[in-house]
Amino acid sequence: MRVGVSIYPPFVNRDKTLASVLADIKIKDYDFVEIFPHSLGLIKNGEVVENKLRNIETTLKGVGIEYTVRMPMSVNLRDHIYYSRHFKVAKAIVDVAIKLGAKIIVMQSGKTGRLDLEIEALQELANIAGKFGIKLALENTFSVKDTLYVVENVNKDNVGFALDVGHAFLSAQGDDDKFLEDVKIGVDKTILLLIHDNFGKLSPQVEPVDALAYGVGDLHLLPGDGKVPFGKLLKLFGDVPMLLKVKDPEKFAKLPNKQLLIETLRNL
Repeated sequence: MRVGVSIYPPFVNRDKTLASVLADIKIKDYDFVEIFPHSLGLIKNGEVVENKLRNIETTLKGVGIEYTVRMPMSVNLRDHIYYSRHFKVAKAIVDVAIKLGAKIIVMQSGKTGRLDLEIEALQELANIAGKFGIKLALENTFSVKDTLYVVENVNKDNVGFALDVGHAFLSAQGDDDKFLEDVKIGVDKTILLLIHDNFGKLSPQVEPVDALAYGVGDLHLLPGDGKVPFGKLLKLFGDVPMLLKVKDPEKFAKLPNKQLLIETLRNL
């Protein structure tokens, strides 16, 4: 089973270089990483910063680990007011993926706005990416059904579903049966499982610093630290690649090795 780890922007800083973060992940036997090109200085004002590409490419290939690319969280191709700005950034990310040789781009489905705009934009981006063997994986912001509707209407062979397990569990409000029922409809379209844990509670809304104490929101905990029934989930999806999304730097530093993570998931 292929398992990767998302390298969130704060993990690369003046104390920890990209190369050292990649090396730590590879030592723990993970198969790939997800990088955020814009946080690595590769996108400025919607344009690719060409003179920084070579260093990033050298670092990635020097460590010898595969990688996927992540769109900025702010990209919303449903936003009809600032659509051109969102699309420009999205296309720049596709250009970076092409130049770096990445084969999967993960992006979050828009939260509000015009669905038809998002569908048309994804069709155009898919046409560009497809020429280079790149797949677009659309992540559910919350509702699995809503995002699958977009994937199905884009109707491109290289556009699939990135099932964010934590988001789906929140959408099901922590109800195991509803959660499993929701995710089942996405099995055939899923090309990547995005895994992290929470307690399935969206309210009450609290300050971010209080969220863990209340157990609310999109906490991005390590599997087993929340309530997501990962064992039942994995039985539905077989060998679909998984991407671990943990945002807390301390938890990230203490990641288990790949095999231990898989065993933990299967026993939850």
